[in-house]
Order: sequence, then structure tokens, then C-alpha cells
Amino acid sequence: MARITCPNCEAKATITSRETQSAHVVNLYCSRTNTNEYGATCRITQSFDHFLNPPFRTIAQLAASLIKNLPREE
Repeated sequence: MARITCPNCEAKATITSRETQSAHVVNLYCSRTNTNEYGATCRITQSFDHFLNPPFRTIAQLAASLIKNLPREE
């Protein structure tokens, strides 16, 4: 689980809303937990970068595709 912190003071912040930009990018609108005293709100952009370990199904599909495309002799 991700922990959202204030970029200014690094205290805990709460996601108040989100706006999807694309399938892999979302803007998170956040506010500090004690906005009465501090008043800070911010927008954090979250994006997908890459898999560290691809899903098992993807690996199996890739292997099947490679085997299917091998010459008959191999």
C-alpha cells in the first residue's frame, strides 16, 4: 500500500480525489490530515513504469508464441 506524504513537511496526507489521465497515469489530489492548521493541498502524478516480474500468463503466452514460431526442425 502506498503512503502519501506532504512534499513540504513529509507528514501524512490523504487522497481526496483522483483524475485519470490515461491507462497508466493518474493525478492524485491530496491534503494534509490537519488542514485547519496547515492548509496544504497538492497534486501528485502517479504512473506505471514497468513490471519487475511480468504476470505468469504473459510469460506463458510469450513462451507459447516463441515455440509456435520455431522452425519444424527445432
